[in-house]
Amino acid sequence: MSIIQHFKTFLALIIFSFIFFNYAKGENPKKSDVKLKEWEEHSENIIILDTDDMQVIVKKRSALLLDVWKKDIRPEKLDPKKWIPAQRYSLPGAKWIPNVGLETLTPELRNYFEETVKRLTKGNKDTKIVFFCRRGYYSKIAAERLEKMGYTNIFLYPGTDVWEDAGKKLAIVKPEEMSLRK
Repeated sequence: MSIIQHFKTFLALIIFSFIFFNYAKGENPKKSDVKLKEWEEHSENIIILDTDDMQVIVKKRSALLLDVWKKDIRPEKLDPKKWIPAQRYSLPGAKWIPNVGLETLTPELRNYFEETVKRLTKGNKDTKIVFFCRRGYYSKIAAERLEKMGYTNIFLYPGTDVWEDAGKKLAIVKPEEMSLRK
């Protein structure tokens, strides 16, 4: 290939790139057309607590503490005899309902979340509930979901890492069982 042919190819690529990227920019939807995920818009009704607040709540047992940190799942190809799932260390008195703070829930996981919270609150949507996980990401998602389900007394705590960094002890918890009722 001659220098002129290389130059023509180069020029064609530049023009194509310019047209393609300008077209792609024009295809972005308007902000008003974008549908947010159920947890992306922050509710002003959810209050964030600090460690001093949590210490009082834990001591008095004045709220339902829901740990929503994820639970590891054994890889399918791994021999079950070689699988030792990690234990979950959580705030004293907490109930662990794992994976309900993931960005996307399966219908089964959504049902597990709804039914478990309903059971733990005895159906009282005004029960004081404090969500937390390890660092706050999953708990924020779960809290936003629960608020959309009609619960009104929801709080967030940054997580077990903050609790432990403050010199507080954690306790081993087991996941809440999934209801067998259909």
